[in-house]
Amino acid sequence: MKAIGVRVEPTKINYTILNKENVEFYSESLNIPKVMEDDIPRQLSFIRTTLYSIICEYGVKYAGLRTAEGSTQNLNIFRINIEGVIKELFSDSTIESYFTGTLNSMASRLEVTVDELKSCIDGESGLFDINWSEINKNKRESLLAGLAALNSSEGVFNNA
Repeated sequence: MKAIGVRVEPTKINYTILNKENVEFYSESLNIPKVMEDDIPRQLSFIRTTLYSIICEYGVKYAGLRTAEGSTQNLNIFRINIEGVIKELFSDSTIESYFTGTLNSMASRLEVTVDELKSCIDGESGLFDINWSEINKNKRESLLAGLAALNSSEGVFNNA
């Protein structure tokens, strides 16, 4: 069973592919090419096409998207556009189950507190037997989104 977790930044998309059977994960970033800098529709098309290829290549069935917090002071419209394209992709692909949500939603799906989740994001926690300090902060969030997608669809992890 494979899942993808996604965390969007204004200039790149962090994603993590998780494989429950092998208890392994692979984190990477999808950078938006500079040549497309002034063509937002083309950038969004590039993101959708590339993520669709990744989903197909890895046989991903579950997905999670860490969305922007509604109360943020620095809301980036382009990030919201990217998140919308990714939501549409998840609903119109081979993904069997997906969720989109904020930290509260992810914490609930992982059956941990928001403070425990923030500790993972800050690289300080030992939850899920993962050394969080070895992973980039935004990739930590993509990994947590993927774990939440697996847990909410199958109940495969416990937080002990």
